[in-house]
Amino acid sequence: KRTMAVHRSHSDIIARFTFEELCTTELGSSDYSAIANHFQIVMLENIPHLNLKYPDRARRFITLIDELYEAECCLVCSAVDVPDRLFIGNSSEEDSGTDSDKSTTANDNVSPDGTMLAVDVAQSRGTALSSLASVRELSFAFRRAASRVLEMSSKSWWDEKL
Repeated sequence: KRTMAVHRSHSDIIARFTFEELCTTELGSSDYSAIANHFQIVMLENIPHLNLKYPDRARRFITLIDELYEAECCLVCSAVDVPDRLFIGNSSEEDSGTDSDKSTTANDNVSPDGTMLAVDVAQSRGTALSSLASVRELSFAFRRAASRVLEMSSKSWWDEKL
């Protein structure tokens, strides 16, 4: 059984964390569930913009929000932007170049001895398609998390849950 230190809390009602404490360390859904089931109110400070440069941070944030939502916690948070604009879908600036899709033919993936190389080479505007799928999945999950942040921070939620 793991234990987790909560440095800023008041009884079993409210706990205060920074984004860094919860989303940049090796915590997962069971840790977030333990927090959510122990405290009625969670304060989360210093939420930065999230992007694919650090996908684990974005995924942890989404998991944290999902666990808090399922446990019907009330949320207070501070962030660099409104929830809908926290996730930036691309970790780098857009590539300059043509809009045409690039792909590699099967012959480009054959080694000199005739062996096929299993490489994900399909690209769109210089970005691997698997990365684009990841962006879409993360983007969808983040829209859900942003909506939940707004709901858990609302007066109506607090009136109902407390």
